Amino acid sequence: MDPVFRQRLVGTLVLVALGVVFWPLIFVTPETREPIVLQSMSQPPAVDQTPIPEPESYKSNVAPQLPEAPKNPSTVQEAADIQTQTDAEAGSLAALPDSDSVAAPQPRVAPPSEDPLVDDEGLAIFYVLQVATVGSASRADELVEGLQARGYKAFSNRYVLVDDELFRVQIGPNAERAPLMRIKPEIDAALSVDSQILRYEQ
Repeated sequence: MDPVFRQRLVGTLVLVALGVVFWPLIFVTPETREPIVLQSMSQPPAVDQTPIPEPESYKSNVAPQLPEAPKNPSTVQEAADIQTQTDAEAGSLAALPDSDSVAAPQPRVAPPSEDPLVDDEGLAIFYVLQVATVGSASRADELVEGLQARGYKAFSNRYVLVDDELFRVQIGPNAERAPLMRIKPEIDAALSVDSQILRYEQ
């Protein structure tokens, strides 16, 4: 083949190839596309923030209908606190006989006790013997432990008088006064107090 003709043929093919490539870019109108629209984020759902009322409980329904817990008259309790104030320590109980030998049930030679079993509100009545009123928890604990070691059902209660913190040491509770009356002389001698029988307060 003639070299000149061959060069012209190659040049023609190159021009045709370039035309095929660039023709759409130059003469063909590009397809119009709709712009992409970004939708705004949806609003978060509304949350009801109204405070939820506390659920009704058995206690809240019943408590208003219950009678008030029994309380000793303030004058009686204050007198007992004064008469049982003591500086005695646990060592003062060394001569106190065991509960079994003092408060043990005695053969009945008289009619049963006339102590009422319930009050006007229908609440059971129990009694305690207040044996000491002290000014520190440690001393109250020592007396309680000393009494318990000798078989007495002793416990202490904290209360506040004006700005003073005091503790009552008591024995009981008991449904009858008689066992506590048998304990009283021994307690009074050991602690140098005038112990008092009071109604048990829960």
